[in-house]
Amino acid sequence: MSATEYTTKHVVDDLVSSYQRVPMLVIAAHPDRSRIGERAALMDLYNEGSDYLSRIKPEFAKNGNAGRALLDEFISRSPIIFQRESGGRIKLKAHSTKTTVTIAGRGAQDEYILKESDLDNGVVIGLNHRIVLLLKLLPLQDSSVDDNDVLFGISSDIRAIRNRVAQLAGMDLPVMIRGAAGVGKQQAAYAIHQASERREQPFISVNLAAIHDAVAEAELFGSYRGGSRQPGYFEQAGSGTIVLEDIEDASPGLHRLLYTVLQSKSVVPVGTEETLPITCRIMLTSHQDSRGFEENSTLSMLIEKLSAYQLFIPPLTERREDIGLLFDYFVREQWRKLYADRSHDVKIPGELMSQLLTFHWPGNVRQLRNVARQVVIDSREQEQLHLDPQLLSMLKPSNPGHWEDETSVHRKPNSVSRDELLETLRSCRFELQATAKALGISRASVYQLIQRFEGVRTAQDLSEEEIKKSYEQNRSDTEKMMWDLQVSQIGLRRRLKSLGYDI
Repeated sequence: MSATEYTTKHVVDDLVSSYQRVPMLVIAAHPDRSRIGERAALMDLYNEGSDYLSRIKPEFAKNGNAGRALLDEFISRSPIIFQRESGGRIKLKAHSTKTTVTIAGRGAQDEYILKESDLDNGVVIGLNHRIVLLLKLLPLQDSSVDDNDVLFGISSDIRAIRNRVAQLAGMDLPVMIRGAAGVGKQQAAYAIHQASERREQPFISVNLAAIHDAVAEAELFGSYRGGSRQPGYFEQAGSGTIVLEDIEDASPGLHRLLYTVLQSKSVVPVGTEETLPITCRIMLTSHQDSRGFEENSTLSMLIEKLSAYQLFIPPLTERREDIGLLFDYFVREQWRKLYADRSHDVKIPGELMSQLLTFHWPGNVRQLRNVARQVVIDSREQEQLHLDPQLLSMLKPSNPGHWEDETSVHRKPNSVSRDELLETLRSCRFELQATAKALGISRASVYQLIQRFEGVRTAQDLSEEEIKKSYEQNRSDTEKMMWDLQVSQIGLRRRLKSLGYDI
């Protein structure tokens, strides 16, 4: 049975909980590049304790299409066996197959033991140096890929973000988009803009760190000198969207300036006394965890004012199942730009994809795009893509910065189930920092999981109608409201205060 058929069966008769993770194979490299991103659920391994992989089984699918096996003539029909062991481990046995099986980072063997932590992160399996698969524990949901989607990928995190984007597009709230450098925060902001009624209006992105205090007012609010009018960024945005990038990197003077004008909801161009109302939607991006902001500072007050809703973009290494698709997409994109007169028929070698899947990507999606561009340039006269050894040596770790508190992270967020998250949230009174500590993951990862699982929310996700109803039913008792709405009492009190309730 194909992954698509299993998904249908799952929906109809509750074969597996919608958030239960199962062993899943994802095609990261294949001679037929259109197959990258196809998935196959190893349901016999999940249900019965064993399953196998060969040229003719299992069937891989995406976008709801009918499944098909690998069907590569260089892959043996004889099976590679997966067998469930104790402690959540899986034994991969390649005794009876003629296919050369490699596991990235390990020496050649006939048997491999894969720990549950390996499966959480993703195990890179090479077949005859032609096909590369990622074995990972993933939700049993059909994968959907749209080349025209700004937020590209098949991971459950990207699916959850796309759902949040669709919700946010219909609202006019300011949005804070958080994530490490290079994860795609601006793309998420653009996706919200494009899905909203403001899509025909300007989309203006402002690098605040590049604005000097001496010219900040003129650049942001515009100026009038010598009979010449120069509109600022807010005026250029009109009734569209303005994105204030990496707000924490702006100077304290710029923070004060922004806070003042956002309080008044208007700007005054330099050299005039004309007051212009701010009519654009405002979004912020941040690469820093909010714990790094000084309490009661202008920056913290500015963020609180503009964080009616927060969206979290996970790092690339937490969604390795997207790397093959993203790399292929970026290669095709760069090939069209650089070699418009040449057909794009070069192959992605298995060794190259294995290297990409096992790299730690400190620069995230942006770094992957840059590597794709370099590979395309180096591969113009090649029959297959080539990763220069010097380029590989340049991909060195960067400082983790403020985003993840590595000392407190003991497990992968992908290993946390919906039930475990809910139980821990309740036991920690829905406080995210306490929940993160109890689960052994970062606070940012808790937000990521809340985005992923339907029915799990923060105070920011509550509608005004829900808040009003609970406020009246519980007679303004925020302790009772917390248990009624299943959100943090601190976050709830902040939300009530922002809506003008007496607390």
